[in-house]
Parts: sequence; C-alpha cells; structure tokens
Amino acid sequence: VDELNKKIDSLNKKLAAKTSTTRKPVAPQLPAQPLNPNGGVKTVYLTFDDGPSQYTSQILNILDSYGVKATFFVKNGGKYNYLMKEIVNRGHAIGLHSYSHDYKSIYSSDAAYLTDLQKIADLVLEQTGVETKIMRFPGGGSNSISKKYSRGIMTRMTQAVTEMGYTYFDWNCSNGDADGANNITRQLSFCSNYPKSSNTIIVLMHDTKSATMESLGEIIEYYHSQGMKFDVITTS
Repeated sequence: VDELNKKIDSLNKKLAAKTSTTRKPVAPQLPAQPLNPNGGVKTVYLTFDDGPSQYTSQILNILDSYGVKATFFVKNGGKYNYLMKEIVNRGHAIGLHSYSHDYKSIYSSDAAYLTDLQKIADLVLEQTGVETKIMRFPGGGSNSISKKYSRGIMTRMTQAVTEMGYTYFDWNCSNGDADGANNITRQLSFCSNYPKSSNTIIVLMHDTKSATMESLGEIIEYYHSQGMKFDVITTS
C-alpha cells in the first residue's frame, strides 16, 4: 500500500507539472521494465468502450506515443464514426459493442438484441472494411440489468453469439471511470486492484471520458512498472 501511495504521489506531481493535459505527449520513454515479482509474464489488455467520441483521437495519439496497442469496443458514434478507420489504421483492435447502447431497447427481446448487434457489425464493416468477430455486451456478459427487460436473455444471447462465430470479452479490472473516478489518483487506485493471481488483465475504460484521456499516460506507466506487457484482444 505504501509503495502504491508513493507511486500515486509521484505521478500526481508529474501531472501537476504538465502545462496541458490534452496535449499529445512528446515521445515518452518508458524505463527498463522490472521483473514481475509474482513470476510469469502478465499481459494487460487496455480496452475502451462506448466510443468513438471527441476524446478518441487524442487517446489514439497517447497510445501511439507510448507504442501501446489497445482494443476498442465501439458503438454508433455519429459524426465521430470516421475514427473507427483510424483505430484500425493505427494497429489497434476493433470490436462490436452496440449500435444504440440503449439497455431498455436492446435487451427487450432476443430479436432486438440481435438486430442491434447486426447494425453495429454493418457499421464497423462499412467504416473500416473489417468484419470483426470480437465483441462486448453492454454491461457485460453476465449483467443483471437486462433481466428487468427480458429474463434469461443473457444466457440465451451469450450462447447465440458464440454460435454465430463471435467471441465476447468481459473484464477483470477497471479504471473506475464509469464509477466516478475522475482523476489520476482515483483511477490508479482502481487500476491497481487487478487480480494478482492472473496473468491476463483486461482493463475496462471508456474513450468517452476526458479524465481517462488525461490519466491514460500514467496508467500505461503504472502497468509497465509492474512488469506487464501490452497486447490487443483477438479471437485466437
């Protein structure tokens, strides 16, 4: 705990010294990576839901500056949909999330969910030329919100999408940006709460949050300091 607090204090001082949190970092150099004290090689998968948005472009710039690739589970972003192509062009993975992200609508029936899934699949294909087979359910594959609209729908849909050839991915860590973590201190606290016994860390974030954009560089540096490598999600 003391070590983490020192790390957070150090990163907060670095953040305060920056003249602009929205400016693209200038080719930061990550230090030599320490050995993982827990043994084995941990891989962290940074994932972003709900974009593209006004923050996606800067998030892509930050990822580029660190040489880190991530996975974006997208929805219909309206005027920002052109960034789907940018995500792919920069070597990141793109996955399906939802077209509308309206829980009441998409989880009202099996047909409603599958219609929404097909719409976002068509949009991603139109924008990128990629027929992606990775996806993430709004709320996750075992969410309890959906049962308010159609009891048992997640059991049916997780089976249905698998039979359709999709692989869905949840997460085992979060930066807390959907739970009120709106600064680097709070986001680092969430990020440090990853499953220490697992070598696969999937971090849930949202590229619709300005705080995530502002904290991303420090989050990357934190996981690097823990001896982790970064990768994108694939079906293999």
